[in-house]
Amino acid sequence: MEEPAPGATVLWESDRFREGRASTMDSRVLCQEWQRLLESWAIPEDILSQAIASPWRLRPESFAPSDIRATSPTIAKIRELLSLPSGLAAKSVLDVGCGAGGISLLLLDELVSLTAVDVSQEMLDAFRQRFSQLDKTGVNLRLVHGSWLEVADTAGRAGVVVCANVMYNVPDPCEFILRLNDAAMTGVVIEIHESHPHSNANGAWKHFWNIDRPRGPTGGQLLKIIESLGIKAQSLTFPRNAYLARPVNEEMVESIRERVCLSPSMDAQIKEFLLQQPPEEPTTRLIWWTKDL
Repeated sequence: MEEPAPGATVLWESDRFREGRASTMDSRVLCQEWQRLLESWAIPEDILSQAIASPWRLRPESFAPSDIRATSPTIAKIRELLSLPSGLAAKSVLDVGCGAGGISLLLLDELVSLTAVDVSQEMLDAFRQRFSQLDKTGVNLRLVHGSWLEVADTAGRAGVVVCANVMYNVPDPCEFILRLNDAAMTGVVIEIHESHPHSNANGAWKHFWNIDRPRGPTGGQLLKIIESLGIKAQSLTFPRNAYLARPVNEEMVESIRERVCLSPSMDAQIKEFLLQQPPEEPTTRLIWWTKDL
């Protein structure tokens, strides 16, 4: 997964908005607003300095494949695109921000080749380990370490490009999306939380620190950005917890503790808070489009 970068600066690459691109001033404004909202998630330094573990830490097990995940609309949509006639692109996937394989390792029965990209070597190691356990048909696997904009040329192209649970860590979605589109021969599938994944801790931030945390940007805003780039995308939303195992109490307490920069000594208070104010049920937005075939 792409690592969070609160406060990162967008570098607009004008040559990417060349003739033939549909990018307009509207897309630049929308992307700059996206960046501004991401920057608002930065944690005050006096609180961050008290954190025992990084509140932005990503665990490989949170991004691993599961039986319940295999039934999600995201997997169904990728399978649908893989079934489209696309010549040499058939049966190939490029998974950008692959994590531990929570999406593409559920598709091995459909694939001839799979390229997995992630900025985290820990995630790629977890991906490789699970691939070796799951692959039964000899899928050609390539692992590419690095951030998408830096390694897109190395990663190459594939029939279907997949990007799940990455976009809230991307300060320049315009450039990022254009490179996803360039890499796809059949189509692109993006999965994103409808609201920032850390928004489930907003109530705890207010309760323990009396701080109001942001809620934007949103999956709906990302869809508008994609459309502003001249891409004719389709979208649907679905309840996230219907396709992911709910965390047990201890896992939820630990997650909220880390995200809110509290110490383990506060676990009892966190558990009591969660009993009184359970996090909102998260919604996932699925966005996809096909290329001219």
